[in-house]
Amino acid sequence: MPSTKPTKGRLKVLAPSDLAGQELVFQFNPTEYTISKSNDWQQKAAKGRNVPKLEFGGGRPRRLQMELLFDSFSTGAGNGDPKSLSKTLNLLFSLMKTGKDAQTKGKQSQMSEPPMCSLVWGQFTEQLMFKCYITECSVKYTMFDENGLPIRATGTLSMLEALDPEAQPPTNPTSLGEPGRRLHDVVEGERLDWIAYQEYGSAGEWRRIAEANRLRDVRDLRPGMILVVPPY
Repeated sequence: MPSTKPTKGRLKVLAPSDLAGQELVFQFNPTEYTISKSNDWQQKAAKGRNVPKLEFGGGRPRRLQMELLFDSFSTGAGNGDPKSLSKTLNLLFSLMKTGKDAQTKGKQSQMSEPPMCSLVWGQFTEQLMFKCYITECSVKYTMFDENGLPIRATGTLSMLEALDPEAQPPTNPTSLGEPGRRLHDVVEGERLDWIAYQEYGSAGEWRRIAEANRLRDVRDLRPGMILVVPPY
């Protein structure tokens, strides 16, 4: 029987990064979120006219903004340990820092950049499963213990979509209409048998994933790949 997957949202760190594979799981899903998108339009000179001619300059990535609640005071959400809250928020801020393994490509470039993340929410909400960078993060601490250590906080995140979903077709086009399929972002160190165990509860089902993605050799698995996970 397949394992029950959590419906809580999470931010998963992708390679290349020294944090690759780590996840920030939301304690409580946000009650609302905002998605915005804008395009560039350039105004061309039009003497003698009231409205200038507009020329499309390209699209901008989607921006997603959400507010998250972090709580180490409530039962089951940290067991009252302030260190659990600090650890979670430290990871959150680390997603905006450069890392030694996150250098940009190019012979002349030695610049580093914050890691790319994959925002995943539930099993089938593919519209919220996109690769992004956290561009803004603010945390407001709202409750403290007797020693002054924070035990409750509200975080506001702004994420910018990193890849055009229209330019990232599924690995297996024939599975587009298959009900119940999921997507899995491969990170450094993952193997097909491990992924199969996480998805189905059985490592022996790795061939099901390999066939769905037309992987001829398990060595074809690479970090950053998006695998189609067919229903069990």
